[in-house]
Amino acid sequence: MDQREYGDHAALQDAAWRRRVRDSARADVKAMMRRARRRRLERWLVVAAALVAAVAVVMLLVGVGVFDRSPKGDGGGGGGDAEFALPTVDANRPYAGTPAAGWADGADGVKAPPAMPVGEFTKDEVAQATALVRDVLIASRLDPAMLADHNPQRYLSLLAPDSRRQLQPLFGTAQQPQTQGLVSMIDKGSALLPVAPKVNGSMQVSAGGPGQLVVRTNYVFVYAFADDRQPKHTSAMDILVVVRADVEYKLLRGPHWTPGSQGLWYGEVGGYGYSISCDAYKRGFLAPAYKDPVATGGTGLGPEAYFDLNTAVPNTSGCPA
Repeated sequence: MDQREYGDHAALQDAAWRRRVRDSARADVKAMMRRARRRRLERWLVVAAALVAAVAVVMLLVGVGVFDRSPKGDGGGGGGDAEFALPTVDANRPYAGTPAAGWADGADGVKAPPAMPVGEFTKDEVAQATALVRDVLIASRLDPAMLADHNPQRYLSLLAPDSRRQLQPLFGTAQQPQTQGLVSMIDKGSALLPVAPKVNGSMQVSAGGPGQLVVRTNYVFVYAFADDRQPKHTSAMDILVVVRADVEYKLLRGPHWTPGSQGLWYGEVGGYGYSISCDAYKRGFLAPAYKDPVATGGTGLGPEAYFDLNTAVPNTSGCPA
């Protein structure tokens, strides 16, 4: 055989071998990437769950507050209208005289923004994503199944399968307080008044990484509780609990993600509770502050600040450690 012919044949064999190695490597890389994505998502969820736990600890948990509409530090004397005291609460109108009085009732306060194309997502896909996030907010913060019955199934069913699989074991266990940044549940020793919670907030949509649509939510939920004390309450903040929830949701789709990872996940979580029972909150539930035997201190902000969506999330707690 001519050496050149041999050389050509060897070159062809070498080229075929290189193709096989390259194809095999590609397959290995794809498998490795799938495993890496799964590990990355699991790490993401673990970190996010740890963040929720941290938020539950850092969540602002202050004692009973009374609205004071006078400017803080106002040294002016004289007129009786320099200070404002809430009247005795009407259980049929528990939000009267508070910043939440004019807010929407319940699910009417959770509105998706007008849809438009964002990154690789079409207008219709964005509309579907924000509608899904809206459903999640309602299921997690307003649905009686979650609030009163502590049943997370509706909420969990809206999340990606892998996200659902990781969160499910937290409910109904000692780890339940880790969910505080994501859901609201009423303590069994308390009951809401037969009025809808007040809601105010917004969503913002942006493009994430490949195959990711990010929906950032910034909401305040105000819950009105029945008062089982004698004598009854004297001001709104005796029975109102304010929950601020800043939650980032990420919709994952496409070949970058495994089938179980495609769907809705949560990312960064922040927020606080105001005029709330520390004991109930540490157990993963909401109750009015008067349920605690001893009132706890505040953090220096005026009560109305906690109704304000622009108030920075404090990094201190009014609850004892």
